[in-house]
Amino acid sequence: MESNPDQRVSTDALFMRTQLNNEWHARPTAQMASPFRCSHQVFQRQGPSSHARENFARLCQSHGQASPVDGSRHHQTTLGSALVKWEGHTDADSVTCLVPGNAAPLFSEPAFGLAPKPLRSLFGEKLFCGIKVEVLKQTVGDMDMAVIRGSLGADNLYGGPVADGKASLWSSFLLDAEGFSRIVIVDHELPPGAIGRLLQRVIEADSYRMQAMSALPLARETMANLSALEAELEPLMESLAADRDTVDHDAMLNRLSMMAAQTEHLAAATSYRFGAAKAYSSIVEQRLEELREELVLTQPRYSVFLLRSLQPAMRTCLAAERRIDQLAQRVSRATSLLNSMVGVRQTQQTNRMIESMSRNAEMQVRLQEAVEGFSIFVISYYSLGLINYMLTAAKALGSPLDPKITTGIMTPLVLVSVWVFVHWVRRRITQKSD
Repeated sequence: MESNPDQRVSTDALFMRTQLNNEWHARPTAQMASPFRCSHQVFQRQGPSSHARENFARLCQSHGQASPVDGSRHHQTTLGSALVKWEGHTDADSVTCLVPGNAAPLFSEPAFGLAPKPLRSLFGEKLFCGIKVEVLKQTVGDMDMAVIRGSLGADNLYGGPVADGKASLWSSFLLDAEGFSRIVIVDHELPPGAIGRLLQRVIEADSYRMQAMSALPLARETMANLSALEAELEPLMESLAADRDTVDHDAMLNRLSMMAAQTEHLAAATSYRFGAAKAYSSIVEQRLEELREELVLTQPRYSVFLLRSLQPAMRTCLAAERRIDQLAQRVSRATSLLNSMVGVRQTQQTNRMIESMSRNAEMQVRLQEAVEGFSIFVISYYSLGLINYMLTAAKALGSPLDPKITTGIMTPLVLVSVWVFVHWVRRRITQKSD
């Protein structure tokens, strides 16, 4: 039985709408009542995204839990005493573990330590970002800043009231011995479900900050390469401006072509990372705005530190990207200018060659005319000689004509006849060539 084409189109459209609608639910929030602790890890992907999903699926099945479906980019389940959420990103995988209750003392027993041990090595060893969070349930009056400072390992903290004063957020932005940053969130009076959304915003702001900052070393390396290329381009431009006759235009054109290729290589090698950095930076700024921090004059806000380091880094990436475009335009203009100069020189050489050929042709015409004049005399001389021989022979046979007198009389006639004949032959040849 044949299927209806309209039905197939409707089914395909429904499948597309379903996929697009599922994007709104692609990043579910892990929820847990305060107090609890959280560990968030971001691993650089070392293979296809399907490998990470398959490995996580096997771990879920080994603990009797539902596994992620094929093609999914997130999954949330309970493994041991931890609520575990896996997310697959463009070039990384993240794992978030939530465990009820706080460690005593804070951060002494992270959440991932209570998850199954295979989870720690499931996504490889390239840990790109690690965050430990302790979510406390305290009122504003019960909040002990001495304990928070001690747990964060610094006297100078960044943070303050967030979520319209219903929670507090603190961090020193220092890494502990395991390479994790530590964050303390104090839930004062957040409604149910709000603490999970706040936690996700904080985690995303810190992890995306690190991913955006990963473009900074590339930007600095690109700046150094651009400086070397610009320093090499400057003397070439000076030579073009001077227009010296000793300049080797072919060698200069080859060098400009090499510089254009190197500039395009830089653009191709950095465009993806710089574009991703801008996208991550936009997400960080959006998440920080969603925190709804309150201004405290005696305490630097959480967003102040993040933006203080992130914005200069993004400006450096933007400057590197702009310098690549400017250098590409300068090399292109220099190449066009050099091609124009070479074209002008070639035109001048061609004109001089044509003028030389014209002079040579004129000289050849004059020489030819001279040769023709000589040839008329030569032909006439030999013709008169033949006539003289014939008249001498006729005189010997009894002719009354004197050979010398007759030859002298015929000389003008022969010259005119030869001249007419030669010019007739030349006209015939000229007409055939035209």
